[in-house]
Amino acid sequence: TTIYLLIAFAGARVAPLDGNTFAMAFWALQIALNTLWTPVFFGARRIKGALVIIVALWLAILGATITHFQLDLWAGLAFVPYLVWVTIATALNLSILRLNPGQKPLELHKLP
Repeated sequence: TTIYLLIAFAGARVAPLDGNTFAMAFWALQIALNTLWTPVFFGARRIKGALVIIVALWLAILGATITHFQLDLWAGLAFVPYLVWVTIATALNLSILRLNPGQKPLELHKLP
């Protein structure tokens, strides 16, 4: 919850500023990828696909962090804990993939 509040805080600080195009584009991209990762990893159990998404998410967060720092110190700082958390989550996603090389994705069409 805290990280989501920080993400919202950062977006709210940068949204009204001139020159926010890249910052808001990265903000939108990271929230979309964040939303996508959970159902792919936990729901569909597509660990490889989730790894691709979370690496893209990490890059989007890095872009958001840099561009938010360029516009507002507090907005940039608000992204730092998120970047740290997704770094850890990426390492966990990779570890789960390595420890479960034969894990098959969930076959959604066979669910009751």
